[in-house]
Amino acid sequence: MKNRIDNSRKKTPWDNSNDEDIIANFIKEKYVENYKYKHPKLIDTKESEILNSIIINECRYCNSKNIKKNGFTKNKVQKYYCNNCKRNFTATTGTIFENHKISITEWIEFLLDIFNYGSTTLTSKVNKNSINTSIFWLHKVFILLKHWQDSILLSGDVYIDEMFYKVIKEDIKTNEGKQLRGLSENQYCIGVGYDGKNIIALVEGTGKPSSAKTKETFGKHIDYRSRLIHDDEKSHRELVKDLALEEERYNSFLLKKLDDKENPLRPINHQCDLIRQFLNTHSGFNREDLQDYLNLYCFMNSNPKNKLKKVKILLNLALTTKITLKYRDLFEIKN
Repeated sequence: MKNRIDNSRKKTPWDNSNDEDIIANFIKEKYVENYKYKHPKLIDTKESEILNSIIINECRYCNSKNIKKNGFTKNKVQKYYCNNCKRNFTATTGTIFENHKISITEWIEFLLDIFNYGSTTLTSKVNKNSINTSIFWLHKVFILLKHWQDSILLSGDVYIDEMFYKVIKEDIKTNEGKQLRGLSENQYCIGVGYDGKNIIALVEGTGKPSSAKTKETFGKHIDYRSRLIHDDEKSHRELVKDLALEEERYNSFLLKKLDDKENPLRPINHQCDLIRQFLNTHSGFNREDLQDYLNLYCFMNSNPKNKLKKVKILLNLALTTKITLKYRDLFEIKN
């Protein structure tokens, strides 16, 4: 990631000007009003009511249960004191919201924008945050969803396929100045599975799929009573054999001649198209984060379908998961 200048969206061209231009002053005043509306003070958001409703039974630092209430922060959030390690903490200590300065309420709009395939650049503009803030928040979502796909089990009619996504331009490998042809190391192989309700998308590596990679990718995510619907890829046959699955397979060469509406693998093809569209929305992203973007996509497109319910799931995870990410640490790593 290149070094970014963290410019504030609050600034206007007339901040340090004494010009009495009526139109300029009008624009500045209304712009600042809208900025303040987008960024309410923590004490005015009533987020303390949510934070104070969280049951705290142990210290966020040492896990001791020898704790007591110890007043409130200036934003009316309950403080606790640990008699064991002698430290104060709140409900956000040790979470991704630790020491947050921007209201948790702003996450609602941020998440809805991301769920609607908004890029970090667009989201930062809409919510009047710096681009670095949106990137920081997105990586907080990534760590919350790190293991989201682990428990997904596809069942019933399960469609699987592989799709390929190019490495970034700077990482393209060549042979005597020419790009490698075919399904080479210049393309990531992504295994995609879909049962009409839930979806998995897992990076298998670069180049062609293999039986070992296919089994590792799909093996623990398909119910043994399922029927596998696929394009007769050789590695898929091994999966059917290993899991003792029923199957419905189609010759990929013949499928290419069919209209999309007549293609029996249309459900999985549609998911692959949507994944590509989602990834292209974040074009230029670090490919080391590819699996994180896929985790996010699968969260967005699995049950529950209602986006506000998804927001609730993520905020609940954020407030109950003991994991944090510091702004400085993220950008030092990325740089």
